Amino acid sequence: MRTTHNPLRTKAAPYKFEPIVFLVVTHIPCEEAVGYHSERFEVVKMCLETMRRGAHRDHTFMVWDNDSNSTFRDWLQHIFEPDILVMSKNIGKNPARAAAINSIPLGSIVCYSDDDMFYYDNWLKPQLELLYHFPGVSVVTGNPVRTQARWGIANTLKWARENGKVKQGRFIPNEWEQDFCVSIGRDYEDYHIPNTIKDIDYRVTYENKQAYVMSHHCQFIGYAVKLLPALAYYNDGMAMSDEKPFDEALDREGLRLCTIDRHTRHIGNVMDDRIRKAYDETFSE
Repeated sequence: MRTTHNPLRTKAAPYKFEPIVFLVVTHIPCEEAVGYHSERFEVVKMCLETMRRGAHRDHTFMVWDNDSNSTFRDWLQHIFEPDILVMSKNIGKNPARAAAINSIPLGSIVCYSDDDMFYYDNWLKPQLELLYHFPGVSVVTGNPVRTQARWGIANTLKWARENGKVKQGRFIPNEWEQDFCVSIGRDYEDYHIPNTIKDIDYRVTYENKQAYVMSHHCQFIGYAVKLLPALAYYNDGMAMSDEKPFDEALDREGLRLCTIDRHTRHIGNVMDDRIRKAYDETFSE
């Protein structure tokens, strides 16, 4: 039953989304992190802080935390203070990402990030330029990685060949490939080089603007309405597994593109000297 009308029903909502929404799904499992997780707090802090500091655009910052320890949650609430903080049981990264994006207005630009990415200064503008310039984009990333062109580009490459000028070769600098290998614990000389010797970088020029034909599921921006059809991929409850179906679904929805310059990169689970140097060079006063 209802006895009277809600006195707030004609009032404006006290909070509204900015048209650009940053979204990070976080997880630091135990209070006394050891082994693989021993430096995770520092890594996640680096991700969140560089993402915010380097953006230079108004935004809503949303963090979905998957059952992290109390120390990290206390830092999120009282130090980092995102605009929206969801403290959830651990439902897995992909279901959390899907639930969060489903709560965001359809016309918003979602800037999604795993919690172990590094952001260079002014990382957002070049990605927005590609999103606005190319027609029918599903996602844009700022992290060129050669192996990301192995899947999820069929539709994008077809469009690029029909509507732009495509060059193929080995354009991504070796240094960036080495950084990627360090971040995932892969040997560059003995494993990466021989296993990527046949991989190709596709570079498209469309109306005088260039992009790589690829994107990265660890960091991307895109309109919420374009992301929704691909969110049915839930990873079957696994914490970590193959994200190829997600990438392929996004390619069916539109173009998957990457900036020519590197504006984000993967950290991994350790704050190594390469990342510390990048931070110092990027954000030192």
